[in-house]
Amino acid sequence: MSNSEQVHVPLSKHQTGSLLSSLLLLVLFAAGLLLFADYVLQPDRFPVSRISFIGEFRHVEKSALQQKVAPYVGNNFFAIDLQKMETSLRDIDWVSDVSVSRRWPDRLQVNIKEERLIAAWNKEKWVTSDAAVVEIPGLKMKGLPRWSGPEGTQALVQLRYHQFSNLLADVGMQLDQITYSQRGAWQLIAHNSSRNEKVKIRLGRRDMTDRLYRFARAYGQTLDKLGQRLEAVDLRYPNGFAVKWDSIEEEAPVSAG
Repeated sequence: MSNSEQVHVPLSKHQTGSLLSSLLLLVLFAAGLLLFADYVLQPDRFPVSRISFIGEFRHVEKSALQQKVAPYVGNNFFAIDLQKMETSLRDIDWVSDVSVSRRWPDRLQVNIKEERLIAAWNKEKWVTSDAAVVEIPGLKMKGLPRWSGPEGTQALVQLRYHQFSNLLADVGMQLDQITYSQRGAWQLIAHNSSRNEKVKIRLGRRDMTDRLYRFARAYGQTLDKLGQRLEAVDLRYPNGFAVKWDSIEEEAPVSAG
């Protein structure tokens, strides 16, 4: 078994000089960068003179925004911590999301996304576009649907609302109210403005989408063409549903085929 030998080849004077020159240039370049950064980031240089806000402001108070950003005016354009600024602005009521960007040479642009109310929830509460529940006593907002359900179920109710709304919209009905009970049963209130009709719809706890589809098909083909207005329908039947007219006291079963 032979021993391996290592052979060292000495660098020539030319190679050594080139390596030292490269190292020197690298050191000088790094030093130049540090000096440039130190100059640029000096607090009294490149001050921010303007901060503009972009967004639709229905509930967010601009005075609250201005108060939050006031400490940043006059600070160095490059040294401002944009993430810290965004976090501070998100603490303001009704602010859903924030993004801050630099606009050369001396301006910051703040884009504000405001929370939007999409439904009334139980008593004096509201659901936002982010499916969060907020309590706003005394607030009056017309035109929003009313949702009801156990605490923490607003996301499920939102999902069902969109599913049921799409089915009813195909036959000219608009969903106004959706209720999800503690026992898991669903009940709707919808209206048809062309027929001056407001209908209570009981879906029950199972096969809700199939039951509502069955009703919508019958409504579009038959019920909508009748002279009487609907008052209530009970869809908790295996092969049909019960109908109550606004001028008839007793329920009349209808076969859905």
